Amino acid sequence: MKKIFENLLPYKSSILVALLLMTAATVCDLMLPTIMSDIVDKGIYLSDMEYIKKNCLYMFIVALIGLVTVIFGRKYTSEIVAGFCCDLRRMVFRKVSTMTFGEMNELGTAALITRSTHDTETLGWIASIFCGNIITIPVLFIGGVFLSFRKDALLSLILLLFVPIVFAVVILIGRKIEPLWRIADEFIDKQNDIMRERLRGIRVIRAFDKEEHEHERISEATWKMAMNIIKSNVSMGVIAPLALFLLNFSVVLIVYIGAVRMENGTSAVSAGDIFAVIQYVTLVMTSIMNAAFVIVMIPHAKVAAGRIGEVISAKGIDDQIPEEPLEFSGDVVFDNVTFKYDGASEPAVSNISFHIAPGQKVSVIGGTGSGKSTLVSLMLCFRMPTEGKVIYDGRTTETLSHKTVRRNISCVLQNSSIYSGTIKDNILMGKPGAADDEIAEAAEIAEFSDFVNGLDDGFEHELNQSGKNLSGGQKQRLSIARAVIKNAPIYIFDDSFSALDFLTESKLRTKLSKKAAGKTQIIITQRVTSAMNSDIILVMDNGKLVDSGKHAELLERCGIYREIYASQTGGAK
Repeated sequence: MKKIFENLLPYKSSILVALLLMTAATVCDLMLPTIMSDIVDKGIYLSDMEYIKKNCLYMFIVALIGLVTVIFGRKYTSEIVAGFCCDLRRMVFRKVSTMTFGEMNELGTAALITRSTHDTETLGWIASIFCGNIITIPVLFIGGVFLSFRKDALLSLILLLFVPIVFAVVILIGRKIEPLWRIADEFIDKQNDIMRERLRGIRVIRAFDKEEHEHERISEATWKMAMNIIKSNVSMGVIAPLALFLLNFSVVLIVYIGAVRMENGTSAVSAGDIFAVIQYVTLVMTSIMNAAFVIVMIPHAKVAAGRIGEVISAKGIDDQIPEEPLEFSGDVVFDNVTFKYDGASEPAVSNISFHIAPGQKVSVIGGTGSGKSTLVSLMLCFRMPTEGKVIYDGRTTETLSHKTVRRNISCVLQNSSIYSGTIKDNILMGKPGAADDEIAEAAEIAEFSDFVNGLDDGFEHELNQSGKNLSGGQKQRLSIARAVIKNAPIYIFDDSFSALDFLTESKLRTKLSKKAAGKTQIIITQRVTSAMNSDIILVMDNGKLVDSGKHAELLERCGIYREIYASQTGGAK
């Protein structure tokens, strides 16, 4: 929690100004009862209208100063809180961007969303207290008690009798609600997770008539979240009526005891003094209630800070090696590479060894779950080998910066990632600042130009998030155009032609071969027709490299390759 609130340090000058303004506003509040007391005792009691007018003017001036300082104090506080929340979200976003896949899977996407929204807002509320109420609470309490004692010590003691009662209740409630907030936040994460699943899989849910089942899941998560929030809010709700009851009870006692003392003439207490003490009691009780709510909300803030701390303290991708201005030749070696996912009983790939020479076109073929995409993750340094080495131009990935590796690779991943913005924006992600003719050339190679030319706004056509207004084939071709424009020494296509018809794929491959001539091409595929013209075909099965060679060689000696070929072509050569 301390580390998170260190983000307020850049705003220390603004915080100081806000605290001074709120202190000035609080002092003005404390001055008003004394002025009113003098008006009652020296003005109304003596029927001195000039004195009343003069002090009413003082009251107006003091109240106006208090109003102005509060407005500007709140303005500064709002700006500080907005900046703090912005910095916190930026910090979470940057950390999430560097987290390993294992860390992201452990926390979950839904939980990461909640931490950057709900938990950040909670800490923002606490930050606003630090910038404002943190100074008004002690000033009101100490100033109110001191000034009420100046008026009458005995009446002021009545106030102090009730303070320990309120704080005892607050501490008990604070201990009770901390686990309630923690459980509620966990179910907020679950709600987000279920909702994301529902939105992403709405077609499957409807196709299998699972609407009722999904409603039950979200209802259960919502009910448990709501019950914990209700319990915590009910517990917090006890504070206000209790404090109000004690306030009113103390006011009754002060009026009664003060009236008795005035009637008996046992003290010099006046009606104005009683009036002032009552107002000070109200101010002191206000500060106590504010302090009570701060104490009660601290457990919620601790939970939120802990959840955000889990993200910030994540180790992330350890890429401390400086980026180098290297340009790979396209030489790739896997030296006895084994990789095992966290928690998995068996390795995803085992003892993989092969050599790809610069300029070669290599295809990796195999069934679903054979480990093809894991090889891509290892090539891109998304994951590091459990055993063995991945080598580029004689250097292992352990000695290369991840940025250096990825700068030299242009990749189309299995799932096409399309972002909101224009078609041009999406293609430019491959090469920021590329000229219009380069964009047009990349679209032409990817067989995407016919679609773009048919649009009224061409490359400026707006795309929805995740490319919802594109078909599967259009998404793949756009992703290929983005990869082509990068013009890297190594191209990786991870099952990126699966949504294309054979004619479109044939045209695209012909153009791509000309564009990528002399560059290393690695094609991950399940289609034999996509692999058969490659220089080398690597056959994967159950995480192992079972054979490698040219198409004709594999047909003769590799049973697995022969089965794949026969299943897709009917066995015709």
